[in-house]
Amino acid sequence: MAGPKIRRDIKDRGTLFGASADEYERIRPGYPQAAVCAVADRAMSAAAVEAGGEVLAPDKLRVLDVGSGTGKYGRALAELGLDVHAVDPDPALLEINQLPSTVGRAEELPFADASFDLVVSAQAWHWFDAEAASAEFARVLKPGGVAAVVLNQLDVRHDWVMRLSRIMHAGDVYRPRWRPQLGTDFGPIQARIDEFSVPMTIDDTVALTATRTYWLRSNDTVRARVEDNLRGYLTEEHLVSEPFDLPYMCLTYMAQKQ
Repeated sequence: MAGPKIRRDIKDRGTLFGASADEYERIRPGYPQAAVCAVADRAMSAAAVEAGGEVLAPDKLRVLDVGSGTGKYGRALAELGLDVHAVDPDPALLEINQLPSTVGRAEELPFADASFDLVVSAQAWHWFDAEAASAEFARVLKPGGVAAVVLNQLDVRHDWVMRLSRIMHAGDVYRPRWRPQLGTDFGPIQARIDEFSVPMTIDDTVALTATRTYWLRSNDTVRARVEDNLRGYLTEEHLVSEPFDLPYMCLTYMAQKQ
């Protein structure tokens, strides 16, 4: 079950966003609290089982946020009291990431075996080599540890949002039955969907589009055309009153190391 097809260039994979790091942090949505808590609870429960039923304090749960970027998801876990460390290949993003961090790639994590209770990838899985990243997730997880793949995407079940995503070249539309390929080191994948919305203006929508891979790879002529199409769509074809609510889905996939 394929997800979105995103062109990968080994040289710059995962390091496109540093030049727009501040804007990425400002305009990309955060994650629903219920979705974040579900991941934390799953990891806490698994750690308690491995500890013979002893309930661990949140700060004893070691978390690795892979492809952390500016740290939106990792910070949400840290706010629950978990001990979160960020890793990302882009130093420019890590400069504004408030978590303890290390430069590195998902396929070659610079950490010892069995170092973490929870490994998460939020909004980054499509940049990874799935087979190599899955093996690394399993390697750095403790026995019984949990891996989580999290994706915010525009809720394209709404026709107007589907049209908007195509104009934006959003590139992050996943089929309902899609699952990350986590490999044989992990048990069954538990999936959940959390719906939410974000208040936006038309200018915000253009700014959001400017953080997408298609925009970052494009020249000024293409960017101007995309912006004109966006503004025309939201002022003529699908007239909005500002601010308007932009629907999202948070897709969360969790699996335990066997």
